[in-house]
Amino acid sequence: MNIDYLIQLATSIGAKLLGAVAIVVIGFIAASSISGFIRKRQKMDVSVRSFLASFVSLAIKVLAVISALFALGVPAASFVTVLGSVGLAVGLAMQGALSNFAGGILLVVFRPFKVGDHVTVSGQSGVVQSISIFYTTILADDNTVVTLPNGTLTNAPIVNTSLEDARRVCLEYSLPFDADVEAAKNLVVETASKNPLVLSSDTVSATVSSHVEGKATIKLIAFTHSADYANACDRLKRETEAALDANGIARG
Repeated sequence: MNIDYLIQLATSIGAKLLGAVAIVVIGFIAASSISGFIRKRQKMDVSVRSFLASFVSLAIKVLAVISALFALGVPAASFVTVLGSVGLAVGLAMQGALSNFAGGILLVVFRPFKVGDHVTVSGQSGVVQSISIFYTTILADDNTVVTLPNGTLTNAPIVNTSLEDARRVCLEYSLPFDADVEAAKNLVVETASKNPLVLSSDTVSATVSSHVEGKATIKLIAFTHSADYANACDRLKRETEAALDANGIARG
């Protein structure tokens, strides 16, 4: 075999290979740069930014790989035929992933929640950190990171506690049969009304919710900002219980 021909063939293959590698490298760099640019667009909703950046990054990377294959000399007709067959097989094998992708689009379009909202879904409660193509990441209340498939989220009940600025706090106190119920009601209302996390003293009330087995249950209702909910629940519980104890009202 002619050595010159082998050298020419090796040079041709090497040039194609280097070109293909260059296309992939440039494509991946472009994907990273463009997705980073999208994430920095402050005028765009943060949830849309998160999803769009993930989608654009994946699309550019896939396009780069396809272009690299063409640069290597893979015939377009053969590539399309193989791609169709592979796409069908992969599609059947990745029905869950496709469902998650469709779910991500639905989450961005209908927006049952956005990044930064506090939600409860699929037994998990926490703040939404990101909405990507296939998954949504939540920082749970116990400071663990939970990753949920978008397809699951679109078919599950979602409780969004951040949509409204105000949130109702409900606390209950069980009192023995011989306790002064009216005095206890007035005391917890007075104590809660003084808490700075309570929106207004006009929203504070207390009622007797039940009488069971010689015990009365008092329910305290107050409103606070959604962002202060956890802190308000904790402070109101401690302060009202301390007030009841300090005034000699036993809790059963």
